[in-house]
Amino acid sequence: MLLSAPALSQQMLTGRIHPRSGDEVLPSVSVINLTQKKTNISDIGGNFRIPAGPGDTVIFSSAGYKPDTAFIAGWMFEEKDGYQVYMEANPVMLPAFRVGEFSNYQLDSLKRKEEYAWLYPVHPRKFAGNETVQDGFGIVLSPVDYFSEKEARRRKLRKRLAIQEKDYYIDSRFPPAYVAAVTGLRNDSLRTFLVNYRPSYSFCRNATNMDILLYINESVKKYRLHP
Repeated sequence: MLLSAPALSQQMLTGRIHPRSGDEVLPSVSVINLTQKKTNISDIGGNFRIPAGPGDTVIFSSAGYKPDTAFIAGWMFEEKDGYQVYMEANPVMLPAFRVGEFSNYQLDSLKRKEEYAWLYPVHPRKFAGNETVQDGFGIVLSPVDYFSEKEARRRKLRKRLAIQEKDYYIDSRFPPAYVAAVTGLRNDSLRTFLVNYRPSYSFCRNATNMDILLYINESVKKYRLHP
Protein backbone atom coordinates (compact mmCIF):
# COMPACT_ATOMS: atom_id res chain seq x y z
CA MET A 1 0.00 0.00 0.00
CA LEU A 2 2.84 2.39 0.80
CA LEU A 3 4.45 1.73 -2.58
CA SER A 4 1.26 2.57 -4.44
CA ALA A 5 0.53 5.80 -2.52
CA PRO A 6 2.45 8.16 -4.87
CA ALA A 7 0.66 6.74 -7.90
CA LEU A 8 -2.73 7.19 -6.28
CA SER A 9 -1.98 10.81 -5.38
CA GLN A 10 -0.72 11.68 -8.88
CA GLN A 11 -2.60 14.62 -10.43
CA MET A 12 -2.85 15.71 -14.06
CA LEU A 13 -2.73 19.39 -14.92
CA THR A 14 -4.78 20.04 -18.06
CA GLY A 15 -5.69 23.15 -20.00
CA ARG A 16 -5.18 25.06 -23.23
CA ILE A 17 -2.41 27.32 -24.54
CA HIS A 18 -3.08 30.60 -26.39
CA PRO A 19 -1.04 33.52 -27.73
CA ARG A 20 -1.59 36.52 -25.45
CA SER A 21 -2.95 38.58 -28.32
CA GLY A 22 -5.69 36.97 -30.39
CA ASP A 23 -8.17 34.12 -30.05
CA GLU A 24 -6.01 31.39 -31.58
CA VAL A 25 -4.51 28.36 -29.84
CA LEU A 26 -0.89 27.21 -29.86
CA PRO A 27 -0.15 23.60 -30.94
CA SER A 28 3.18 21.78 -30.46
CA VAL A 29 4.21 23.75 -27.38
CA SER A 30 6.73 21.94 -25.16
CA VAL A 31 5.30 21.47 -21.66
CA ILE A 32 7.95 20.53 -19.10
CA ASN A 33 7.45 19.84 -15.40
CA LEU A 34 10.90 20.70 -14.05
CA THR A 35 10.08 19.39 -10.59
CA GLN A 36 9.00 15.91 -11.67
CA LYS A 37 11.11 15.83 -14.88
CA LYS A 38 8.00 15.07 -16.95
CA THR A 39 7.38 16.35 -20.48
CA ASN A 40 4.58 16.57 -23.03
CA ILE A 41 3.49 18.57 -26.09
CA SER A 42 0.25 20.48 -26.69
CA ASP A 43 -2.00 18.98 -29.39
CA ILE A 44 -3.36 20.62 -32.54
CA GLY A 45 -6.09 22.28 -30.49
CA GLY A 46 -3.59 23.80 -28.04
CA ASN A 47 -4.64 21.35 -25.30
CA PHE A 48 -2.03 20.03 -22.89
CA ARG A 49 -1.89 17.42 -20.15
CA ILE A 50 0.99 16.75 -17.77
CA PRO A 51 1.51 15.13 -14.34
CA ALA A 52 1.86 17.89 -11.72
CA GLY A 53 1.22 18.75 -8.11
CA PRO A 54 1.00 21.94 -6.00
CA GLY A 55 4.45 23.51 -5.70
CA ASP A 56 5.75 22.10 -9.00
CA THR A 57 7.34 24.36 -11.63
CA VAL A 58 6.04 23.90 -15.18
CA ILE A 59 7.52 25.67 -18.22
CA PHE A 60 5.71 26.23 -21.53
CA SER A 61 8.14 26.78 -24.40
CA SER A 62 7.69 27.43 -28.13
CA ALA A 63 9.74 29.15 -30.83
CA GLY A 64 8.52 32.69 -31.44
CA TYR A 65 7.18 33.08 -27.88
CA LYS A 66 8.72 33.90 -24.55
CA PRO A 67 8.86 30.87 -22.21
CA ASP A 68 6.04 30.96 -19.67
CA THR A 69 6.74 29.60 -16.18
CA ALA A 70 3.87 28.46 -13.95
CA PHE A 71 4.21 27.68 -10.25
CA ILE A 72 1.47 25.14 -9.72
CA ALA A 73 -1.24 25.87 -7.15
CA GLY A 74 -4.34 23.90 -6.15
CA TRP A 75 -6.81 26.22 -7.90
CA MET A 76 -5.27 25.40 -11.31
CA PHE A 77 -6.75 21.89 -11.07
CA GLU A 78 -10.22 23.25 -10.29
CA GLU A 79 -10.74 25.52 -13.31
CA LYS A 80 -13.85 24.55 -15.29
CA ASP A 81 -12.09 24.62 -18.67
CA GLY A 82 -8.65 23.71 -17.34
CA TYR A 83 -5.70 26.00 -16.69
CA GLN A 84 -5.42 28.58 -19.49
CA VAL A 85 -1.90 29.60 -20.54
CA TYR A 86 -1.29 32.84 -22.45
CA MET A 87 2.13 33.09 -24.09
CA GLU A 88 3.64 36.42 -25.09
CA ALA A 89 5.11 36.75 -28.59
CA ASN A 90 8.84 37.37 -28.70
CA PRO A 91 9.42 39.72 -31.66
CA VAL A 92 13.06 40.61 -32.20
CA MET A 93 14.86 42.89 -34.64
CA LEU A 94 17.99 41.89 -36.52
CA PRO A 95 20.81 42.25 -33.98
CA ALA A 96 23.52 44.81 -34.55
CA PHE A 97 26.95 43.18 -34.40
CA ARG A 98 29.03 44.36 -31.47
CA VAL A 99 32.46 42.95 -30.83
CA GLY A 100 32.68 41.17 -27.48
CA GLU A 101 28.91 41.17 -26.84
CA PHE A 102 26.31 38.43 -27.06
CA SER A 103 23.22 38.85 -29.22
CA ASN A 104 19.76 38.44 -27.65
CA TYR A 105 19.51 35.03 -29.32
CA GLN A 106 22.80 33.87 -27.78
CA LEU A 107 21.76 35.03 -24.32
CA ASP A 108 18.37 33.34 -24.64
CA SER A 109 20.04 30.17 -25.95
CA LEU A 110 22.37 30.02 -22.94
CA LYS A 111 19.39 30.47 -20.62
CA ARG A 112 17.55 27.60 -22.34
CA LYS A 113 20.59 25.34 -22.00
CA GLU A 114 20.65 26.07 -18.27
CA GLU A 115 16.91 25.33 -17.93
CA TYR A 116 17.20 22.00 -19.74
CA ALA A 117 20.58 20.91 -18.33
CA TRP A 118 18.86 18.04 -16.49
CA LEU A 119 18.12 16.44 -19.87
CA TYR A 120 21.82 15.87 -20.50
CA PRO A 121 23.09 13.70 -17.62
CA VAL A 122 26.47 12.00 -17.80
CA HIS A 123 26.58 8.29 -16.93
CA PRO A 124 30.25 7.20 -17.12
CA ARG A 125 29.46 3.51 -16.75
CA LYS A 126 31.40 0.70 -18.43
CA PHE A 127 29.94 -2.65 -19.39
CA ALA A 128 31.09 -5.88 -21.07
CA GLY A 129 34.37 -5.34 -22.91
CA ASN A 130 34.68 -1.79 -21.55
CA GLU A 131 32.36 -0.62 -24.34
CA THR A 132 29.85 2.16 -23.94
CA VAL A 133 26.79 3.47 -25.76
CA GLN A 134 27.22 7.07 -26.87
CA ASP A 135 24.06 9.21 -27.07
CA GLY A 136 25.11 12.68 -28.14
CA PHE A 137 28.03 14.81 -27.09
CA GLY A 138 29.35 14.01 -23.63
CA ILE A 139 26.66 11.46 -22.76
CA VAL A 140 27.76 7.89 -22.06
CA LEU A 141 25.08 5.40 -21.02
CA SER A 142 24.98 1.83 -19.84
CA PRO A 143 22.70 -0.53 -21.85
CA VAL A 144 20.12 -0.51 -19.04
CA ASP A 145 19.96 3.29 -19.10
CA TYR A 146 20.05 3.61 -22.89
CA PHE A 147 17.13 1.27 -23.59
CA SER A 148 14.96 2.39 -20.67
CA GLU A 149 11.64 4.13 -21.32
CA LYS A 150 12.87 7.17 -19.37
CA GLU A 151 15.95 7.60 -21.57
CA ALA A 152 13.88 7.06 -24.72
CA ARG A 153 11.62 9.95 -23.67
CA ARG A 154 14.67 12.10 -22.92
CA ARG A 155 16.21 11.36 -26.32
CA LYS A 156 12.93 12.26 -28.01
CA LEU A 157 12.73 15.57 -26.13
CA ARG A 158 16.40 16.35 -26.83
CA LYS A 159 15.77 15.90 -30.56
CA ARG A 160 12.67 18.11 -30.35
CA LEU A 161 14.55 20.83 -28.46
CA ALA A 162 17.36 20.73 -31.04
CA ILE A 163 14.81 21.35 -33.81
CA GLN A 164 13.16 24.06 -31.72
CA GLU A 165 16.53 25.74 -31.17
CA LYS A 166 16.94 26.02 -34.95
CA ASP A 167 13.50 27.63 -35.14
CA TYR A 168 14.55 30.14 -32.46
CA TYR A 169 17.61 31.02 -34.54
CA ILE A 170 15.59 31.50 -37.75
CA ASP A 171 13.17 33.72 -35.79
CA SER A 172 16.11 35.82 -34.58
CA ARG A 173 17.24 36.43 -38.20
CA PHE A 174 13.76 36.62 -39.77
CA PRO A 175 11.62 38.30 -37.08
CA PRO A 176 8.04 39.34 -37.93
CA ALA A 177 8.57 42.94 -36.73
CA TYR A 178 11.55 43.41 -39.06
CA VAL A 179 9.86 41.67 -42.01
CA ALA A 180 6.77 43.87 -41.54
CA ALA A 181 8.93 47.03 -41.52
CA VAL A 182 10.72 46.00 -44.74
CA THR A 183 7.73 44.68 -46.69
CA GLY A 184 4.85 46.78 -45.36
CA LEU A 185 2.79 43.59 -44.98
CA ARG A 186 0.35 43.27 -42.07
CA ASN A 187 -2.03 40.78 -40.46
CA ASP A 188 -2.97 37.77 -42.65
CA SER A 189 -0.72 38.89 -45.52
CA LEU A 190 2.26 39.05 -43.17
CA ARG A 191 1.48 35.66 -41.60
CA THR A 192 1.16 34.04 -45.05
CA PHE A 193 4.45 35.56 -46.19
CA LEU A 194 6.27 34.46 -43.02
CA VAL A 195 5.14 30.85 -43.52
CA ASN A 196 5.63 30.58 -47.29
CA TYR A 197 8.98 32.39 -47.46
CA ARG A 198 10.56 31.29 -44.20
CA PRO A 199 14.32 30.84 -44.90
CA SER A 200 16.20 27.69 -44.02
CA TYR A 201 18.36 27.32 -40.94
CA SER A 202 21.43 26.75 -43.13
CA PHE A 203 20.82 29.98 -45.06
CA CYS A 204 20.34 32.00 -41.86
CA ARG A 205 23.52 30.61 -40.33
CA ASN A 206 25.60 31.72 -43.33
CA ALA A 207 23.78 34.94 -44.26
CA THR A 208 24.88 38.46 -43.36
CA ASN A 209 22.30 41.05 -42.33
CA MET A 210 22.47 42.43 -45.88
CA ASP A 211 21.80 38.94 -47.28
CA ILE A 212 18.70 38.72 -45.09
CA LEU A 213 17.48 42.12 -46.29
CA LEU A 214 18.03 41.19 -49.97
CA TYR A 215 16.28 37.86 -49.42
CA ILE A 216 13.22 39.59 -47.94
CA ASN A 217 13.08 42.15 -50.76
CA GLU A 218 13.34 39.47 -53.48
CA SER A 219 10.80 37.24 -51.73
CA VAL A 220 8.19 39.99 -51.30
CA LYS A 221 8.40 40.69 -55.05
CA LYS A 222 7.51 37.05 -55.72
CA TYR A 223 4.77 37.17 -53.09
CA ARG A 224 3.10 40.20 -54.67
CA LEU A 225 3.08 38.48 -58.06
CA HIS A 226 1.54 35.33 -56.57
CA PRO A 227 0.03 36.18 -53.14
